[in-house]
Amino acid sequence: MGIQHFPGPRRRKVMPMRMSIWSRLGAGVLCVILGAIGDSRVSAQSAASDSGPGVKRALLIGINKYQAVPKLQGSINDIETMRQILLTRWGFPEKYIVVVKDEAATRAGILAALEQLVKEAGPQDTVYFHYSGHGSQVEDLNGDEEDGLDETIVPQDGRFGDVRDITDDELDAVFARLRARNALIVLDSCHSGTATRSLDIRTRSIPQDTRVDIYRKADQASVKTRAVVPVVTSRYVVMSGAASNQEALDGPVDGRYHGFFTFALARSLSTAGVGATPREIFSGVERELKRIQTHFGRSSMPEPQLEAPPNLLEKTLFGGTSGGTGVASMSQNTRLPWLEVQPGAGGQVTLVSGVLLGAGPGSMWTLYPPGEVNFQPGRALAVATVTQTSGKDSLAKLQKAESTIPKGARAVALLPAASGERIPIRILDVPQERRKHIEEVLRRNITEIELVGPEKTARFLVDVQGTELRLLAADGLEVVASFSTDDDQWGAGLALVVSRSANASELLTLDNPSSQLKVNVRVANAAVQKASVGTRGIAVVAGNTKPAQYRIRRPKEARSEKNSLQLEVSVSADSYLTIVDVDSEGGVNLLFPNNYQQGSFVTDGFVRAGETVLIPDSLKPGNRAGFYWDYTPPKGTDTVRVFTSTDIQTAQMLRQRVQTLQTSASHTNGAVKTRGVAAGIGTIRQDLAKIATRGIVTVYDQTSHVPGTSLVDQPEPSSSVTPAPADPAALTPPTPSSEPAVPASPAADWAATSVTILVEG
Repeated sequence: MGIQHFPGPRRRKVMPMRMSIWSRLGAGVLCVILGAIGDSRVSAQSAASDSGPGVKRALLIGINKYQAVPKLQGSINDIETMRQILLTRWGFPEKYIVVVKDEAATRAGILAALEQLVKEAGPQDTVYFHYSGHGSQVEDLNGDEEDGLDETIVPQDGRFGDVRDITDDELDAVFARLRARNALIVLDSCHSGTATRSLDIRTRSIPQDTRVDIYRKADQASVKTRAVVPVVTSRYVVMSGAASNQEALDGPVDGRYHGFFTFALARSLSTAGVGATPREIFSGVERELKRIQTHFGRSSMPEPQLEAPPNLLEKTLFGGTSGGTGVASMSQNTRLPWLEVQPGAGGQVTLVSGVLLGAGPGSMWTLYPPGEVNFQPGRALAVATVTQTSGKDSLAKLQKAESTIPKGARAVALLPAASGERIPIRILDVPQERRKHIEEVLRRNITEIELVGPEKTARFLVDVQGTELRLLAADGLEVVASFSTDDDQWGAGLALVVSRSANASELLTLDNPSSQLKVNVRVANAAVQKASVGTRGIAVVAGNTKPAQYRIRRPKEARSEKNSLQLEVSVSADSYLTIVDVDSEGGVNLLFPNNYQQGSFVTDGFVRAGETVLIPDSLKPGNRAGFYWDYTPPKGTDTVRVFTSTDIQTAQMLRQRVQTLQTSASHTNGAVKTRGVAAGIGTIRQDLAKIATRGIVTVYDQTSHVPGTSLVDQPEPSSSVTPAPADPAALTPPTPSSEPAVPASPAADWAATSVTILVEG
């Protein structure tokens, strides 16, 4: 295992613990929130026109089918998913959501839709604008860009005839006239133009437009589209999905093509609280990008960045406006996006437009009564597993066929689909004779491999350069590992890397998008990105999706932040932690709780709401924890998955199941087997699904609920026994001397998150 426990002596010691807005951020996805601050002109308009509460409006633009440039695959899915989330989660009325896609999204069509939005939006409205498509650049003609280039979005007819891209200056001019109190503007595109090698994953950019004369002529015909946004008095909050040297990617996520950043933003907006701020939304985007990163076996992902006036970082994003009824009320917002359920015969149901929220085969959904808005854990009517899709609808089977589901019931996501039975790998351009040898070696070493062609999505790509065989991430840009084909063992080495990724992906399917719990985890010694001040007088907060770097601890070497792991963890409700590691060879290891820890240290993994704990508490000799997490071989990339649950029974179940996985990735005749992990994860998925509907109050059991009771000899809970629920907002563990209590509260809740560690030799 990559991380080993080392017991420590029993001592007591605790460690506590003017340039346009678009080009300022460079390449990648740009997301802008417009707030009415620092602009007296807008304030005066608002005061003069404020005749009542505002409404929520959206303009969604997506382009896959370009006339003259390469097509994309996920742009239309982006805006369809966002529409569903705005409708069901955030209370945007259908009549105020305008969709412009493909053939309608010409230059003239986009600008006309923007002008209509500016005309209709009032000073109390909330506006959401989303563009998914290609981005590019063109020579800057008015000298307001440091790099001499204007950033652009490419309309559907862009680069055809004399059709110009839409420049950042033009967008500035439009949004400067927007009177809305709040506006969230998302541009899922980039401009640096690097192509991927994958048929599945593409960059959302095309080369620079060199037809400068047509832009110069348009400039001379119009003098009102330049330098319209003041420097310090900007009303914008800006979020970027990538740094200036990185790419915005378009590819398959959870069985459907999306822009990676849009997918992450959609997940964040789906689970964020009603009062979510830009900072909270941004944190959710980072967490989801890390999950995508692990799934695709990448060592890093584009780094999202947030830029905003400091007072807007903590301002509610979508609060304060109604859905158009004339009453400013939060009652139209639901806690989660949902799907309408149509009951069928024999335990079958249809999730209407299910694919828009990722209801693919194998995913699990909890079903609630019509009109439900809170979707409390443990109070679902039933759990359904999707069996197939039909158009945009998803067909699902109830776990209990006798469950009664009323017409108009609502479904919310419980668990994403498992990773699949086989690991798809595509071999790129390799001479046929050599290809046959590579295929034979791969099949001999990876028992669950599926060699796929261009018609099917691949998890990894393989190419050859001289005597070097390279395993590439799914986009073909990042080298995951390389092997010398002169070495007879290259197949076994590649199999171990693939095994690790498969096991990590299986673990990532244990994700609960409907959870009310929030768990935040960071490597304790990882650098914290500090706020700075940009040229627009705006605080800058940069995200970081690069893995923490460690090295293997050598014999007798002192422990340090470079060779011994320490995590900083906080949770939003009193709950129990379970920490699992998947090392670079696919091994699964239960890190915490463990047999070495002191009874008084984070007993049973119990952490109080809002408390930040260090695990272990110190790397010095004689720490309070009683153990360390030292790095030992193998080197490579580790995934650390942190689970939290509000009841001890769920935590015990997870720990016991994970312990059975620790020997699952076995070697048989030189081949690596990974599906033992899949089978084990499958049993955990079934147990977690039962939690969603149990909703039964049980008498407190002293032996299983008192933090401090050893878990090592506890019997595994029977599937026929209903564990006691716990209040995710107010659970307080009793001391050993407390009288038994009966918790009268909702059923248990659970959540999970991950950190990625790069271990060097």
